[in-house]
Amino acid sequence: MINEENLMLWVAVGAGAILILLIIYLYIKENESTKRTKRYEKSIEELNKEVYRLQKKIKNTEMNVEQFKSNIKQQIYQDMRLEMKNLIDSNLHSSVMPLRSQIDLLQNQLENSKDMLENKIFGLEDRIKEFAYTPTNPTNIDEGRIISMFKDGWSVDSIAKELRIGKGEVEFTLKFANLN
Repeated sequence: MINEENLMLWVAVGAGAILILLIIYLYIKENESTKRTKRYEKSIEELNKEVYRLQKKIKNTEMNVEQFKSNIKQQIYQDMRLEMKNLIDSNLHSSVMPLRSQIDLLQNQLENSKDMLENKIFGLEDRIKEFAYTPTNPTNIDEGRIISMFKDGWSVDSIAKELRIGKGEVEFTLKFANLN
């Protein structure tokens, strides 16, 4: 009887120990998974910011190219009034063609960069979809992220679209932070 009671006690203690170890193991794995997910989210957010900055830089470069084109046109028109048509034709061909090839080269580089960034974004989106996506509570808006995006030059519409929240919520958050 005593051996049987001791044996039952040992079995109960062993089962309890195994249960506790199993709970600890599951807790540790959940923490690791949460940390990994947060790192991915932070990386994606940084990539989105970098894409936005690059798009802004591309727009500025395109504006500079257009301004450069208009400056060249003005210079050509002034030359036309001052020089003979033959002299203008030869100067035009010798000075504008290299510039045109450089502009074409810049446009190709911009397109290649844009395509590369889009491919990277699609790849990241596919990798994110592999993880279980749990949507955030719509009443739990990340105010810090809204404010930082607004300070980075994002419009209210862009922020609302990016965060998948209403425009009014973004405006309310910015008004509350005295930024609007």
